[in-house]
Amino acid sequence: MVKAVIDLGTNSIKCIIAEVDGNNIRILKQLTCITKLGRNLQPNNELGFEAQDNIIEDLKSIQQLCEFLKVEQVICVGTEALRRAKDSVPFREKIRQQVGWKVYVLSPEMEAKFIFLASSNLIPANQKGMIVESGGGSTEFIFGYRERFISYQFFPFGALTLTNKFIHNDPVAPEEFNTLKTFLKQKLKKTFPQPESIFSVASGGGATTLASVSRQLEHFEEETIHNFFLSSDEIDRQVELYKSLNNEQRRKIKGMQAGREDIILASAVIYQQIAYHFNLPGFIISSRGIRYALLQFDLKV
Repeated sequence: MVKAVIDLGTNSIKCIIAEVDGNNIRILKQLTCITKLGRNLQPNNELGFEAQDNIIEDLKSIQQLCEFLKVEQVICVGTEALRRAKDSVPFREKIRQQVGWKVYVLSPEMEAKFIFLASSNLIPANQKGMIVESGGGSTEFIFGYRERFISYQFFPFGALTLTNKFIHNDPVAPEEFNTLKTFLKQKLKKTFPQPESIFSVASGGGATTLASVSRQLEHFEEETIHNFFLSSDEIDRQVELYKSLNNEQRRKIKGMQAGREDIILASAVIYQQIAYHFNLPGFIISSRGIRYALLQFDLKV
């Protein structure tokens, strides 16, 4: 079966199209569109008509690609932006009417379990691990062994929403940066009062962009990034770099994914503060998101 999975995230749309035969998967096409669907969530908890219209145009382009590749099944899911937005229901109905796809909104628990299924094979056998996925609108901490999900914690904020809330100057003002760091430190301390150093995996667009910049990639190379060790020292280096540059200067950094330059500082600070709190040497990077898990596992809603 040729299957497409589309993930409507707070900052981007990610689409994967693959030929699936049992456990055998042959990737036909992958694409990411930076949409910033959740850019208006901070002030009013609404997506807004402009963001909705832009998303629908992107989905229509993906629909044409699906037709060209003879896709037989399309699964379209949404995460934090569509959980929070007051206009989520009419927006999803508009997608159904104009594109023909039903959008399933994943609960935080469902999202955490699919993140775990996609990346847990990077956890060493018989060792407990933590998978951290920080997206545009949420940050998940998933704990388990390679083949056993144990628990998760969920923060209803990510790089896009934190940027909108705390960063209003370009480049960032020192007081804005310090306020962002303090907010994350306090949240981590309250949620994980007795942290222990644990084998850790990082996934999501922010983490893969940090890895891409670390490796100075000319173009995004998923297999080069997957299973790459991103050290805490390298995250610190990138935080200091992004603090000193404006968005236009960041955009020109080798390895930077176009469209992430304005939120990459918040992404880096999120992973930096998590590494500090859990006393981590760094993270193993996973380039596999929930869309990979949804290629193989049924969506039960």
